[in-house]
Amino acid sequence: MHEETITLARSEADGYEIALRQRIIGETTTDELIINGVFAMDSMRTKSEIALGEALGDQPGRVLVGGLGLGFTCEYLLDQGATHIDVIELSSALIEWAEAGLTPTLDKVAHDSRVELHHGDAGMLLAGQPAIPGLFGPWDGICLDIDNGPEFLIHENNAKLYTREGITACLGHLNQGGKMAIWSQGPSKEFWLDLTSIDPESTERLIMVDRGNRRADYAIYTINKPQDGDTEPV
Repeated sequence: MHEETITLARSEADGYEIALRQRIIGETTTDELIINGVFAMDSMRTKSEIALGEALGDQPGRVLVGGLGLGFTCEYLLDQGATHIDVIELSSALIEWAEAGLTPTLDKVAHDSRVELHHGDAGMLLAGQPAIPGLFGPWDGICLDIDNGPEFLIHENNAKLYTREGITACLGHLNQGGKMAIWSQGPSKEFWLDLTSIDPESTERLIMVDRGNRRADYAIYTINKPQDGDTEPV
């Protein structure tokens, strides 16, 4: 069976290596995103990315998505009728590749009139510094997939996001009744306890994904903004 890997684009523009490539096996073509030489995600196993969007419910409204990835969370939210999606992406190159339509899903997301792509650090924005020009909250929902989770960090400066204080700051960017969903590479008991101390109705959903000879147990955490949580939004 014919097997081939094609690098569609590669960049080190933002201080780290990111590559978009296609893996072709027989008649099957899979898009892959590689960060610093390590596999990040692909277009074949998108269950957890879709679950992140599902966590906001069937009327997502106006949404902030932290981390573009290959676009599957955004695509799901658009299909569910999201009225507007602001995407914050750390990689300027990935935004350019989406606008150039290098994959069908990135092309769909980048050219939907309801989507605005912003280059910036979602973690810093949600912590209150600095603001990103043209980006204004509050939002009805927030989806965060900007790191591997509280116990599997790629970027250490994201650690603050997974603290009780960090989550409280994020909730300040939501409208009353708003909801935030957070993707994690695996479950975290400590993080779960922090979430339930803020909102006892927080949820943890495990998503099982088979990757070759191993099974990955991803986690999607969901938390609602408390009715008395009234932090100033961006």
